[in-house]
Amino acid sequence: MRQGDKVLGLACLLTLLHYTGAYMRVPVLPLYATAHGASPAAVGLIMGAHMVVAAISAIPFGLASDRWGRRTLLLGGMALSALTSLLLPLVSLPPGLMVIYGAAGLGVAAFTPSVMSLVGDVAAPGAMARAYGWYTMALYAGFGLGPILGGYVAQGWSERAAFVVAGIIIAASLAAGGMLPRVETGAARSAPLAAFDQVRRNRRVWAGWIATVSGLGLWGAILTFFPLLARERGILPLEIGLVLGVQAFVNTAARVPAGWLLDRTGTRRPYVLGGLVTAALATALLPHASGRADFVLLSAVIGAAFAVTFVAVGAALSEATTPATRGLAMGGYSTA
Repeated sequence: MRQGDKVLGLACLLTLLHYTGAYMRVPVLPLYATAHGASPAAVGLIMGAHMVVAAISAIPFGLASDRWGRRTLLLGGMALSALTSLLLPLVSLPPGLMVIYGAAGLGVAAFTPSVMSLVGDVAAPGAMARAYGWYTMALYAGFGLGPILGGYVAQGWSERAAFVVAGIIIAASLAAGGMLPRVETGAARSAPLAAFDQVRRNRRVWAGWIATVSGLGLWGAILTFFPLLARERGILPLEIGLVLGVQAFVNTAARVPAGWLLDRTGTRRPYVLGGLVTAALATALLPHASGRADFVLLSAVIGAAFAVTFVAVGAALSEATTPATRGLAMGGYSTA
């Protein structure tokens, strides 16, 4: 097995563990905060602080990974994520929770563009999309496992226990990350202003960012408004969860096959555009669906379309940049 494939496998493992732990906190923190007297508005500020901090710091951290190396930022991000998870049980008032969970956003922002860039750095020739297929499958598996495990631990023990378990899982990823070698790409480091200028003039990078915003905007609309539509049609909450679960499962499972297809054809643009159009059309058909089976089918189509789209975007962004600017481009992707 080539060294790059070993690094890719380890990067996928770190991604799975880190995001499982990080997303254990997502359903638990609002419950924990309200149990200690936080208002709905305060809960919104706590959760929003995390997202805002992660969004605004992803580009600087991506640039830092280009200059200081992926490994440094990866390990630092995981260390901060583990620390903030272990600090959450020690605080109960909203201001403290906002500060700690906001700092957790820094951990995610340091980790994500660095690991995405590392995947591009070590991908085998002709296998870029497959590399991003494996990476994003690990990512979305963490997205799915984290909330389930967090809810299970919180219900069986307590919210504080869920934070501690999350911290332990992320600490395990940090320990595994110690085996990650420094990957030498041979690329000269660009000065920050020069790197920004290179990315600013790169139309392929901008196209990838715009496609990402478009896809995630559509996805957010589905997650927000589909439950309301389904409730109006008399669909039970369990069935609503099943429909969205089908979308998540297909979105995750289709990542590696999508990467294989993209590498076989050697093109990206038709799959980005085709995936976005397919997802948009299937979403537009949701209000016209006549029954549960229609909702499940459309949800599966949307999941597959998103899988193809985002694997293609990840591969396209990596191929549009050099190792000297890849972290900056992936930071913009993370911000989007």
